Amino acid sequence: MKYKEFKSNQAWLIFNYPSNMIQIEEQEGTYLFYTEETGSFRVTPLRVEDDGSFNAIKFLHKCCADYDGQLLENLKNNKYVFSIFTSIDEDDDLTIYNWIFSNNNKIIYCSYTVDSSSIENKEIIAEKDEVQKIIENLDF
Repeated sequence: MKYKEFKSNQAWLIFNYPSNMIQIEEQEGTYLFYTEETGSFRVTPLRVEDDGSFNAIKFLHKCCADYDGQLLENLKNNKYVFSIFTSIDEDDDLTIYNWIFSNNNKIIYCSYTVDSSSIENKEIIAEKDEVQKIIENLDF
C-alpha cells in the first residue's frame, strides 16, 4: 500500500493515509478522505481558546459519558474516546465509528462512516484497518 502525507491548515496535525483515498477540505477545518466504493473518513482538528481552565482528561471523560464510549490510548500515548453509532433514516442505514482525541488545548474529532449493509465486505474491512492505523499512530 502506498501512502500520502496529510498536513492540516493549522500545521499541527500530520499523518499518512492510503494513496487511493481522495482528500478534500469539506468546510473550514474539516477534512474528508474517501474512495467511491467504500466509506468516508473525516478529521476535524480544533484548538481550544483556553484561559487555563480547559482540562483534556475531564473533557474526554465527559465524552465517554455523553457518547457511551470507551476511553483508550493509542500507540503514541494519546488518549481518546471511541464509540460506534448507527444512523438510520429513509435513505440510509449507516454505521459511524467515532474517535475523539484531546491533549492540552487541542481536540481532534475523527469518524469513519460506512453503509451498514456493507460492513462485512473485505474492502470495507481493509479500509477500516487502514483508518485504525491512522488512529493508532495519530500524534499531535
